[in-house]
Amino acid sequence: MSTAAIVLHSVLRWVVILLGVLAAPVDASGKAGEAKTYQVSPDSGSFFLWDAGSGPTGSIQGYSREGSKTDVAAELTNLIQTQRAYSSNAKVIQTVDEMLQETTNIKR
Repeated sequence: MSTAAIVLHSVLRWVVILLGVLAAPVDASGKAGEAKTYQVSPDSGSFFLWDAGSGPTGSIQGYSREGSKTDVAAELTNLIQTQRAYSSNAKVIQTVDEMLQETTNIKR
């Protein structure tokens, strides 16, 4: 059982933190206009409560911040490559369009 101690005016109290887990979280339907929030739907399956740090939930660590696992440099490199590929493809389409236009003009 995961517990956390709270000291208020020298009185020690224990709090149990429960985390909810859906049987099928992928099927949870997102609320309109709210990023990364979900509501339970009939397709979500059963709702299970677990003590923090046990079962499939993981643990809770106080006074900490989760770091991003995204490599910003790699993502920016991929973005630049994608933009260049898009620009090159747009230029090819423009050139083909101009060639077809010239071919149509020659035919007339």
